Formats: sequence, C-alpha cells, structure tokens
Amino acid sequence: MKRLAIVIIGFAAGMAACSGGQKAASKGSGSGAIYAKRMMLGWGFQKNNAATDVFLQATDETGAQVSYPVGTYQGDCKPISPAAEMKAITGVACPGIELHAVVQDPEVIILKMRTDTGGTPDPMAREEIQRIKIPGGAAVEAST
Repeated sequence: MKRLAIVIIGFAAGMAACSGGQKAASKGSGSGAIYAKRMMLGWGFQKNNAATDVFLQATDETGAQVSYPVGTYQGDCKPISPAAEMKAITGVACPGIELHAVVQDPEVIILKMRTDTGGTPDPMAREEIQRIKIPGGAAVEAST
C-alpha cells in the first residue's frame, strides 16, 4: 500500500512539473515576439508656381517615414477617396488627372488616370507611374 501511495504521489508531482513548464513556455518572456508590419500611406504636396509637386508618404509602425516623388502636375492637387471600382486605397485629384495607390502585396502601385477625356473613367486605361516595395504581409492603410 505504501508503494502504491509513493507511485501516485510521484506521478502527480511529475505531472505538475510538466504542466508548469508548459505554462511558462506558452507565456513567453517577451523576447522573440513577432510584431505585425503596418504601413500608413498619405500624400504630400508642395506648391511649385502654377504646379504642384506630389509625393506618396509611407509611414511604418515605428514612425519612420519615406517620401516618394510621383510627379509634378498643373494646378492644385488634393487627396481623394477613389471610386470603389478603381481598387485603390487612396488617391489624389489634380486638374485633368487622378493618381491612385493600389496595393498588390508586396508593392504599392501608383497609377495615373486622365479625367479630362469625358465619359466614365476606365480603370483599365490607367498608366503605371511607379512601384514601391513594402514588407510582405504588411497591413497597408490610408492615413486620414
């Protein structure tokens, strides 16, 4: 009987030791933590006489920002929310054109569309101006 009690106590102690080790491993110590990549896209404008220099500004989750020049356009430009059929997360309207930022992992593609041709704009008639690499799997959002 004494032997049976010793075996049961030993078994219970072994199980407690094993489960305690599992709990500690599952909580982690903070090292090796995986942080999600995140990119916020916005637009920058610099007036240049009768034209406007346009920049795409990409800010990551650490606050680091990179500015990509995408061209100089006549008149005033302003940020817009492109039509849903354009599949763009943000855009810019300048007289006669629109710029759209389209995310296709792992890139943001800047497309230019003429709006002064009359009729309904065609998403397939856009011209690619630039591609910007982003971290694979990053969540890309338009800044407000």
